[in-house]
Amino acid sequence: MHICEYGCGQEVKYQLKNGKQCCSKSQNSCPVIRKKRSISMKGKNTGPQSEEHKRKIRESNKGKKKGPCSEETRRKISKAQKFILKDYKEKYPFLFIVEELRETKNGKIQVHCKNHECENSKEKGGWFIPTYTQLYERIRQLEHINGWDGSYFYCSQYCKDTCELYNLKSDPYKDTNLPYTYKEYQTFRTFVLERDNHICQFCGEPATNIHHERPQKLEPFYALDPDFTWSCCEKCHYEKGHKDECSTGNLSKIVCSVESQKFLNQ
Repeated sequence: MHICEYGCGQEVKYQLKNGKQCCSKSQNSCPVIRKKRSISMKGKNTGPQSEEHKRKIRESNKGKKKGPCSEETRRKISKAQKFILKDYKEKYPFLFIVEELRETKNGKIQVHCKNHECENSKEKGGWFIPTYTQLYERIRQLEHINGWDGSYFYCSQYCKDTCELYNLKSDPYKDTNLPYTYKEYQTFRTFVLERDNHICQFCGEPATNIHHERPQKLEPFYALDPDFTWSCCEKCHYEKGHKDECSTGNLSKIVCSVESQKFLNQ
């Protein structure tokens, strides 16, 4: 029997999109997560603002200018937001590995629509000019440590609604071949937990996770090697295993550093 990876001790019933096994359809429904959220919110005022709080806000806003921005302010904002293609290449190299961008004669950035059937898609050789928000959100999902490769470029609401990739957490057309099957990995995971008697090798608390000394993203062929894996609780798995040098952001930088450098040298 597999145990929920969030530490509640209940039997696993669902496989979540993040790869973890849980007793509920959503991790927020797990008793352990619900208890943690309840403790973290204890004492916080989540209801409507009191009259005293509203009065303090009104006093702090006294004398502040309201209404539309001046022409000078608009000019400064416009200048700050006006990036050219070269600026994006220097600041966001990973963006150019994943997406294809080009610049028009008047300095506008153009991209491809993600909908494969659209005339503006890469498959049909089309381009369109995204909004600043679209560009910002796509960069955030690719470059930020908590990004999940979403917020694809769409030239219209129709393309977004009819695209089979819209509202997915990952791209099913990506190459996701691994040197092991899901069943093999679960058998290996159970072996490691039983070998360590389901005890965290960091703190001695009940273990629900396994930690790879050789990160799977860098060395996937060591993913099923028990000599480089040990059991740990969820807290230690994050704090001692994946918070710093093995964080998603740092591993992504290592994986992409060679490809990024090749692209920048072109």
